[in-house]
Amino acid sequence: MVLDKNLKINLAKLKDLRYGENPHQASAFYVEDGNSGFEQLWGIELSHNNIGDANHAWNLVCEFSAPTVAIIKHANPSGITSRDDLAEAFNAAYAADNISAFGGIIAVNRPPTMAMIEAMHGKFFELLVAPDYTLEVLERLKRRSAKMRVVKAEKPPKLLEFTRAFGGYLIQTSDDVEEDSSKWKIVNGGKPSKRVLADLEFAWKVVKHVKSNAIVIVRDVSMLGMGTGQPNRVNSVHLAMKQAGVKTKGAVLASDAFFPFPDNVKLAAKAGISTIIQPGGSINDDKVIAEAKKHGITMVFTGVRHFKH
Repeated sequence: MVLDKNLKINLAKLKDLRYGENPHQASAFYVEDGNSGFEQLWGIELSHNNIGDANHAWNLVCEFSAPTVAIIKHANPSGITSRDDLAEAFNAAYAADNISAFGGIIAVNRPPTMAMIEAMHGKFFELLVAPDYTLEVLERLKRRSAKMRVVKAEKPPKLLEFTRAFGGYLIQTSDDVEEDSSKWKIVNGGKPSKRVLADLEFAWKVVKHVKSNAIVIVRDVSMLGMGTGQPNRVNSVHLAMKQAGVKTKGAVLASDAFFPFPDNVKLAAKAGISTIIQPGGSINDDKVIAEAKKHGITMVFTGVRHFKH
């Protein structure tokens, strides 16, 4: 896709916000066509950070067709799980990192159930975002807290992404490339089982929403640990392993970009990781694959990178 030679944007201020990322920064929310894409149904006024994190959380859960609950803190998921039962999904997502979940944002790609709302009881969250709410659930949320923001959101549209850089703008299309797991390349090991493939597909969708360098560990379509924002990939692997703890044996590991060195695979092997999914494309791919073979780890190349900065 080639972007337009000239790009004109007409923005209208929808509302001023209390402040930006920090109290000394001014902030406002602007819209292009009068549609904000969300509606606040309850709670205290939305902040700059609330809107940003809610957007990240909402885009993440909308990746999945299965019922999915995610908890977001500072634009990264502290937990995310797919389950037919939303209460079970919430409990598993919360258990992945119940410390970081404090004051986080919950996103669910289905109308939340009463059982899920009851599972949230006694835990502090800033905001809940979902596609809709039953009257019963909404009234229960209102009775429970006058402060927690309750947001109803529309399906995310495909929009250009803008970043200020020097005196201009960096503009790109969204990272919504269509991927087909049947076209992934198994470079070591045998064909993944149905269960492992489900975990790989889940992990690959999640890792694209974690800030680079991104590592995600998954088992039973639930994130166990993640490493994010490190200047080298092996540190992200360390962080993901630490969060996942003893649950890593037999789990899968996803990396948003290729492994530059075999050290990442060595760490994964020590933790008992069964399968690694990554884009491939490093000049050291042969060494990385050889390390996976040495430890009996299945390795899958997707051919697609998902950096998020």
